[in-house]
Amino acid sequence: MLGIVDIFISEGITKDQADAVLDAEIDGQPTLRDKMTSNIANALMRNLGMPGRQSPDDVRKIREAVRAGGGAGTYAASQKQRGID
Repeated sequence: MLGIVDIFISEGITKDQADAVLDAEIDGQPTLRDKMTSNIANALMRNLGMPGRQSPDDVRKIREAVRAGGGAGTYAASQKQRGID
């Protein structure tokens, strides 16, 4: 996965084409972008000394909740964030 962007560039794939590949949902499964995000989040968490437990399905659920404008950890721009001054 590390070299996928380099492959896209070398093949002349446009950003829109790359986004279409990364965001394709096949048979209701998490997207390639969800899988990559999960891997990155888990690596970051492990490097910070925490267990990395973010599955591609978890990432997909968060992405869908944010897209719908709700879900835990999301807020509307008109709302004040709790705990952040």
